[in-house]
Amino acid sequence: MEFSIYFTPRFEKDIHFYKTKRKYKKIDDDVDDVVKQLQNGNLLGDEIQDLKLSEDESTYKVRIVNTSINVGKSKGFRMIYYVVKNECEIYLLTIYSKTDKEDISNKEIIRLILEYCR
Repeated sequence: MEFSIYFTPRFEKDIHFYKTKRKYKKIDDDVDDVVKQLQNGNLLGDEIQDLKLSEDESTYKVRIVNTSINVGKSKGFRMIYYVVKNECEIYLLTIYSKTDKEDISNKEIIRLILEYCR
C-alpha cells in the first residue's frame, strides 16, 4: 500500500530553518530516506499515545540521524508525522533537532493536526 505524503507549512518552515545552518546541510538527504519508507507504508518510529485520535488516525515520532555531524540518532532529528490510514495519507507536521529542543507536547501536536490536517 502506498501513502501520499504532505509537507505542512510548519514542516517546510522547520526544514528551511535547519538548511540555513551549517551543521545541518544534509537534512534533505536524511529526511528523504525516511519519506521514501513512509510512502511505501512503513510507519517508522514510536506511536505517540494519549492524543485521543480516531481509530484510523495515528501520530508517530521518528528519530533521524543527522549525517552532517555524525553523532547518531540520539543527537539527531525528531520528526512528528500524522497518519490517516483509511485515506493512505501522511502529514509531516514538524521536525526539530534534539540538540535544540527537548520534546514537543501532546497539546502542540494536536494543535498542528487541527491547523494543517483537518
